[in-house]
Amino acid sequence: MKKLLLLLIVPLLSFGQVNKHPKHYISVGFLDHKTGSSIVGYTRSILQNQNNELFVGFGTLIAANTFVVGFKKYLLRSFIDGYSVISMQSVYGMGGGFSAPAVSIGVEKKIWKILFINLGANSIIRVYSDNRIDFINLPHLNINFRF
Repeated sequence: MKKLLLLLIVPLLSFGQVNKHPKHYISVGFLDHKTGSSIVGYTRSILQNQNNELFVGFGTLIAANTFVVGFKKYLLRSFIDGYSVISMQSVYGMGGGFSAPAVSIGVEKKIWKILFINLGANSIIRVYSDNRIDFINLPHLNINFRF
């Protein structure tokens, strides 16, 4: 039991408490690396440090809504930042709903103080009840505001 507790607590302590990072993220555009299938999305950082972020959020594609919990890891910090995201998404829409893991990779560039542009690819791993697996791969391009 103690080992399990250590496995849960140690990664959380590695994030640290740094208040200089923005906690709110609003994206507008064609899909999003955090909220997946959404034109407008909002996420809130729960824990973060310079290169890692644990977040929760939601997004909408008008006919479908997405709720998400995920982890973002910066792979490259330079003129253009590279990142990867792994998340669990629950999508609810007019045709029903499903929950699926998703992965994203991409790059982002700061345009102004709180304004960024993102470009990359999303992949939703959809597992059906008959054990069939589909990889739904889509690009994403959006502008986001962080505060």
